[in-house]
Amino acid sequence: KAMMRGEACNVCSKRMRFSTVGAKCRDCKSVCHVQCKDKVPLPCVPAPNTPNSKSNGHGTIADYTPLTSPMVPSLVVHCIKEVESRGLTEVGIYRIPGSDKEVKGLKEKFLKGKGVPNLAQVADIHVICGTLKEFLRSLKEPLSTHIRWDEFARAANLSDLEDRKAVLKRIINDLPQPNRDTLAYIMLHLQRVAEVPECKMPASNLAKVFGPTLIGYSQTEPENVYAETNTGNKIMSELLDLPSEFWQTFMRETEIVQNENDMQKTPSSNSLRSFFPSSGRVKPLKKIKYFETP
Repeated sequence: KAMMRGEACNVCSKRMRFSTVGAKCRDCKSVCHVQCKDKVPLPCVPAPNTPNSKSNGHGTIADYTPLTSPMVPSLVVHCIKEVESRGLTEVGIYRIPGSDKEVKGLKEKFLKGKGVPNLAQVADIHVICGTLKEFLRSLKEPLSTHIRWDEFARAANLSDLEDRKAVLKRIINDLPQPNRDTLAYIMLHLQRVAEVPECKMPASNLAKVFGPTLIGYSQTEPENVYAETNTGNKIMSELLDLPSEFWQTFMRETEIVQNENDMQKTPSSNSLRSFFPSSGRVKPLKKIKYFETP
């Protein structure tokens, strides 16, 4: 593809001048020099079709997920991948903040919809952790959703352990798929973090860090913030105690099956295509070269 305007290569970060021949991934929209295409950050997470360039991260989680399972935003996948690659032995991971300016800048690069920035070039791992937390914090509602907050709270207070786990699993299964898949992906990551003694971040510490972000509150402006914060931390602790095998069930790469009686599920890409007649599809531009997803 000949660049019609100057763009930065997602791999080497060097500017690609006007009319320079480059490559663009048709799935994640990464742009790079032809010689850099084999070094594009993996995995390739398809870019969402929902316009979000003006939302600055203040949409719902479904605005940033692909249309196929597992429905997890690219930002979440790549930040977690980088943390597990070189940050699991960092003392105070997720507790120590990164530079606020760098965190906002990295988040903006992800949300521009022009591929994945090269996180290997971000020297401070706490900036990557902060980007993940800032993205989740800026969503319109937490992954647990406001409408199910009371259900989570009641389930976490059940005295019988088996009943408590069974009810929590049922509530999680009833979440919208983007929320459920993203929550499962993060929980599996946090469980791996808690198992590393070098970082000194056991499940109890992680619950305090991520409780207000992932569980949030019963409404946007709760009456008793202190009480609901403690409840949210307790819910988070209970979710971290659920077996990893349960969370793994949501990570299957299967097509979404839409149930007409279940309006909370995000429709599949096939069902979305059915709204558009084949004759009305936009034809791809000629003379544009794409490279296949690795």
